[in-house]
Amino acid sequence: MDQETARLMFEEGGTLVLLGMPYGTEFGIDMNSWNIAEKFKGVKMIPPGLHFIYYSAVNREGDTAPRTGFFHVFKQREVLVRHYDPATEDLKPDTDEEEVARIRSNLRNLDRNLGAYPIESWKKWVSLSQHVSPSELQRMEPISGKICSVPELIHQNNPSEAGDVATSPSTSGKSPAGVFSNHSYLKDPDKGTQSPGEDNKIEQITEYSDSAEKEGSAPKKKLPALPNMVQKPGTEMRFSKFPARPYREGATPKSLLAELQLAFICFLVAQVWEGWEHWRKLVLALCSAEEFICQNPALYEKFLSALHFQVHEVPEDLFVDIVESNNFLASALTSLFANISDNSESLPASLVTKARKFKTHISNKFKWNLTFEDDGDDAPVVVEI
Repeated sequence: MDQETARLMFEEGGTLVLLGMPYGTEFGIDMNSWNIAEKFKGVKMIPPGLHFIYYSAVNREGDTAPRTGFFHVFKQREVLVRHYDPATEDLKPDTDEEEVARIRSNLRNLDRNLGAYPIESWKKWVSLSQHVSPSELQRMEPISGKICSVPELIHQNNPSEAGDVATSPSTSGKSPAGVFSNHSYLKDPDKGTQSPGEDNKIEQITEYSDSAEKEGSAPKKKLPALPNMVQKPGTEMRFSKFPARPYREGATPKSLLAELQLAFICFLVAQVWEGWEHWRKLVLALCSAEEFICQNPALYEKFLSALHFQVHEVPEDLFVDIVESNNFLASALTSLFANISDNSESLPASLVTKARKFKTHISNKFKWNLTFEDDGDDAPVVVEI
């Protein structure tokens, strides 16, 4: 990058200022990550648009905590300030407008402590995120705005809401599901038996049967049961639900592409497995919807372009279903190319050509056979007279 471009990026780009982040913390933005040095205080020259900022605490032994991050749409010349909270190992927003104004006016003096955004990786990031608009991001990201690679779980006070009433005791001692529950509490050698109401308790469930109601009958046995845990409200991704429809009610081609890309980024960069599962479902649904292809050819041209960049970012073995020993992406693409080929006369030539080129590219890269082969069971029978 020449000096003039660097100066322009510094003045027009966004700046992320991080205060109090410990030495050695793993920090990243988009496709780049580092273990920070002592004088590190943020990133400068950030291109305007959507970015993902993430971090993981690292202890003295070099063990890294699960990744946490957040999306932010940087505006031109924006200065974003975050304070590191050592108690929660999290970045907190700076709500003091005077401090933000002071930091903005002092950016040139802070310049030596700011790392430059790796502009050479920006093109790849844009290819993976260009369809995610601020409105689509707001629809799908967690209410808390924070994305964690490991879900935050809380104890569910009313397990019946999750379809499990086995650990829900009633005042009569018998739950609606016909299960007795007796509580025993974890013991601490220094504190003795803990009292009910403390968090670290474990339940013992007495298995109940109809015969237990008979006089002289005894419950079968006591079984330990873990607390019923659910993800903490506000921390879950708000993807569309499956499988009622292959896409959410009221979804537009634009929103489908945004969801496809955000789900993939959440897996690839945020390390959220839910993102991979949702991306997989979307790909399978879009590849198998023959009628939808004919109705939305423009969507599928962009879908092929998005897939082109995504499939190069993950190892081939990840496309294989361990249980079924089946390459789901190869199967899905075989269906997609067959559907486009079968309707080539009614589809735009640009989509048919792009599909043919993409098929050739993927076949050569992964050595996959993406040609649909009829097994003969459903093929028409030719009778010679």
